[in-house]
Amino acid sequence: MRVFKKQQTKVKSFFRSEDMDLCQLLLHTENAFDCLIELGHHGAVQFNNVYDEDRLLNHLYTKKVSQCYELLRIVDNLHAQIVQLHVNEVFYPDVDLENRLREKDLAKYRDSLKRIHVEASAVTEHYYRLESRRNRMIEHCFALTKASKYMTSDMGSELLYSESTIMTLVQDATNSSGAYQSHLNYMIGCIRADKFYSFELLLYRLCSFNLIIRFSEISTPVYEYHYGHKPERVRKFAILMMASSTLIWPKVLKICAHYHVNLYDCPSSVSQREEKVRELGQEIVNVEKVLKEAELMRRQILEVAGQDLFIVRVNLRKALKVYDLMNRLRLVGGVEVPRYLLAEVYIPSSDVPEVRTILRNASRISGGADNTNDDDDSSDEDLQMADEDTKTLPNAAPYPTEADIQPGEDMSARAILIKKNRLVNHMPPTYFRLNKFTRGFQNLIDAYGMADYKELNPAPYTIITFPFLFAVMFGDLGHGILLIFFSLIMIWKHRMIEKYQIASTSENEILNILFAGRYIILLMGIFSVYMGIIYNIVMAKSFNLFGSSWRCRYNETTVYDPAFHVTLDSSHPYFYSGDPYPLGMDPVWAVCGQDSITTTNSLKMKMAIVLGITQMMFGLGLAAANCVLMKRKADLVLVVIPQMIFMLCLFGYLVFLIFYKWLAFGGHKPAPYNSACAPSVLITFINMMLMKTEETEESCLDNMYPYERLVEYALVALAVCTVPILLAGKPIYLMRRRKKMEQERERDFKRMRRQTIAEMRSTMRYTDDDSSETSRQRSVDNEEEHETSEIWIHSGIHTIETVLGSVSHTASYLRLWALSLAHDQLSDVLWHMVLTKGFDNSLPLYYGVPVLMATFFAWAILTVAILVMMEGLSAFLHTLRLHWVEFQSKFFGGAGESFKAFSFPPSNQRS
Repeated sequence: MRVFKKQQTKVKSFFRSEDMDLCQLLLHTENAFDCLIELGHHGAVQFNNVYDEDRLLNHLYTKKVSQCYELLRIVDNLHAQIVQLHVNEVFYPDVDLENRLREKDLAKYRDSLKRIHVEASAVTEHYYRLESRRNRMIEHCFALTKASKYMTSDMGSELLYSESTIMTLVQDATNSSGAYQSHLNYMIGCIRADKFYSFELLLYRLCSFNLIIRFSEISTPVYEYHYGHKPERVRKFAILMMASSTLIWPKVLKICAHYHVNLYDCPSSVSQREEKVRELGQEIVNVEKVLKEAELMRRQILEVAGQDLFIVRVNLRKALKVYDLMNRLRLVGGVEVPRYLLAEVYIPSSDVPEVRTILRNASRISGGADNTNDDDDSSDEDLQMADEDTKTLPNAAPYPTEADIQPGEDMSARAILIKKNRLVNHMPPTYFRLNKFTRGFQNLIDAYGMADYKELNPAPYTIITFPFLFAVMFGDLGHGILLIFFSLIMIWKHRMIEKYQIASTSENEILNILFAGRYIILLMGIFSVYMGIIYNIVMAKSFNLFGSSWRCRYNETTVYDPAFHVTLDSSHPYFYSGDPYPLGMDPVWAVCGQDSITTTNSLKMKMAIVLGITQMMFGLGLAAANCVLMKRKADLVLVVIPQMIFMLCLFGYLVFLIFYKWLAFGGHKPAPYNSACAPSVLITFINMMLMKTEETEESCLDNMYPYERLVEYALVALAVCTVPILLAGKPIYLMRRRKKMEQERERDFKRMRRQTIAEMRSTMRYTDDDSSETSRQRSVDNEEEHETSEIWIHSGIHTIETVLGSVSHTASYLRLWALSLAHDQLSDVLWHMVLTKGFDNSLPLYYGVPVLMATFFAWAILTVAILVMMEGLSAFLHTLRLHWVEFQSKFFGGAGESFKAFSFPPSNQRS
C-alpha cells in the first residue's frame, strides 16, 4: 500500500511540483566525502546558497581541490600522449555503477598516476632528445651534402663555383686592388623557413656583399621540440654562409643565435665532408633503432595507463566537484578542530526516507579520510549490505532505529538529516518527476520558464494540444506516416543511439535534439495522420473510401453551352444527396477548383477560431484552478473570473454563432434557412460590436434566432462591465488590505506596551509544523509593498493587455488556417509540377521509365526536404508560439526556480 501511494505521489508530481522538505544536513568530516558521492549519484538533494558569489569558503579542503586539479592535469597529459600515439584507451560505459569512488581510493589514484607520469615523462623526454638528435644529424647531413654539391664541380651539370671563383667574387666586392691574400671561411646550418627571409635581409643590411648565402629546402618537414609545448612540424632551410674575413663572424653568430639557427661543422676538404656524411648516416641508423625501442617502451607504458585512465578521469572530476562543495559548507562542532559540516538542503518529500537510507549506508561503508584499511572483502560485504538496504527502501523507517545500529558502529560519525520547522521567505524549488516520454514535452515548457512552486504544470496538457495543433497545420496522411516511421526508428534503436551518444568523442547536437523529442515527433505524426484523414488528403491527393455525396448531372450539351454556368448547387438534390461524408471532407472537393479553395478555407478558418478560443478558455480554467489550489481568492474573483466573462461574452459567443450557423442553415433546408439566407458570422460579430443592424433580403430572416440583438447588446454590456473590475478591483483590494494590516499592527503595538514583562513571556509561542495555512502562506508568500502609483500602473497595463490580447490572440490562431493552406498548396505544386511530368511523358519505354524514376526521386527528395522538414519545422515553431504566448500567458507565470540537485552527469567518452 505504501509503494502504491508513493507511485501515486510521483504521478501527481507531474501535474504540480512535488512537495519539498527543507532540511538540515549534518555530515561528519570523516565520511562526508563518501556521503556526498552517494548523494551525487542519487541526485535528489539541492544545497541552498552554496554557489553564491558572496559565499565564504571554509578553506578546509582547499588543498584537496588543488590536488585534484594537479591529478587532472596529469591525466590530461597522459591522454594527450595516448591520442598522439593512437593508443587504445579503454572506455567503460558502466563506470558510474561499477566503479563508485570512495575517498580512500584517491590515494591509490595519486600514487599510480604519479608513478606512471614519472615513467612516461622520463621515456618521453628521452624519446624527444633522441628525436631532436636525429633531426639535427639529418639537418647536418643534408647541409653538408648541399655545401659539397655547391662548392665542387660536377662535370658541368650545374652552374657551380670553385673556391677560387668565390674568393674572387668576395674580393671584388670588398677590395678591388687585391693588395692582400685572404682565406675563404665556411659556415653551414639550418633555419626555419618562415624566418629565413628576414634573416637573409638582416645579414645583407649588416654585411652587404662581404657575405654570400645559399639555401636549399629540406624535402621532409621535421619536428621541433620545446619544453612544455607540443611537438611542432616545421619546414626548414639548409643554409651555406661564406665570407673572406673572420671579422664579421661574431655579428653573424649573434644574429644566428637570435633566429635560433642550428650551426654545424663544415670540413674544408671534399673527402672530409664525404667522410662526415657517411658517419652521420651510420649514426642516424643507430639512433633510429634506439628510437624504435623507446617508442615501444613508451607505448607499453601508455597502454598500461589507458586501462584505467577513463575511470580515474571520471572519478577525479567527481572528487573535484565534491571537495569544492565541501569547501563551501559551514564548519560546526569541536573546540579546536571542527568535526562536522552543516548545510541547508531541499529534498522532495517522497525521497527523504531514501536519502536517509543512502546516508546511513554511506556512513556504514565509509572508511573515513584517514582510514587506510584496504580489506576488499569487508568493503564488498558492506556494499552488498548497502544494496540490500536500498532494495527495501519503501519499508525503511525515516529515522534510525535500534535494528539499524550495527555492533561497534560509531554513531557520532553518522550523517544526520533533520527537517526544519522554521519557515523561510524564499519559495521552494520546483521539481517534476519525468520519464523518457514526458521529458521532451517538459523541455518545451522549461525553455519558456520554470513553473512556480505548486503552480500547475502546462506539460501534461501540452502532450495532447501541441501535436494536435501541429497536425492542424501539417495535416497530411502521407507526411504523417513519414514522421511516424522516423520516430519509430529512433524509439526502436534507442539503445544503440544511447550507446553512440555515450561512446562518441564529439557531440552531435542535431541528433541529440531529435532523439530527445522522438516521442513528440511520434505524436505529431499520429495526429497528422488523423488530420490527413479529416482533410482527406494524402500526398496532395484525396481518396474516396465511402463514396461521394455529390453527383454530376451535367451532359455534353450543358457543359459546352457558353450561356450555361457550371456549378455544384448544394440546394438541388440532383447534385447533393444531403447526407454528409461519413469521415472527414468529401473527396469531390479535390477536383472542384475554386469552389474547393473557398469551401476548405471557410472550414479551416472557422475551425482555427474554435480551437483557439477553446484552448484560451481552457487556459483561463487552469488559471482559476491555480487560484483555488494556491488559495488566491482575490485573484480568482477580481482577475480570472472577469477575464473569463469577457472572453465568453465576446469570443465565446462567436463560437456559438459558428456552430449555430452550421446546425440551423443548410442546402436542402427550406427558406429562410437555406444556404442563400445563411448570414455571415464575421459581419454579424462586427455588427454586434458596433451595435448596428443590417438590412437583409425579404425572403430571409432579420435575425439568426429570436431576440438576437437583445442578447448581443446584453453580452457586450456585460463584457464592458468587466473592464473596470480588471482595472480597479485588485488595486483597491491591495490598498484596503494594507490599510487593515497597518491598523492591526498599531493595535498590537499598543496592547503590547500595556502588558507587563510576565504577560509578554506568557504569550510567547513557538511555531511548529502544524501551523495554520494562513500563517504559512503569509510567511512563504511575503509580498512586497508597492507604491500606490505602481499598483495602478501595473493594473492598467494588465487590463489593456487583457482586452487587446483577447483580440490579438484570437486572430493569432488564424495561423492554423494559413499554414494548413500553405502546406496543401505546396503539396499540390510539387505533385503537378514535378511528378506529373514523369507520368505524362510520351517517350518510348526505354526512355520513359528512367525519366519517370528520375522525376519520382526528385519529387521524393523535394517532399522530404521542403514539405516534411522545412514545413514541419515552420509548423513546429508556430505551434510553440501558440503555446507560449496565447495559451500559457493565461495561467502560467514561469518565474519559478528549478530544482538543481547536486548530481553527477552521466559519464561518456567526452567526460
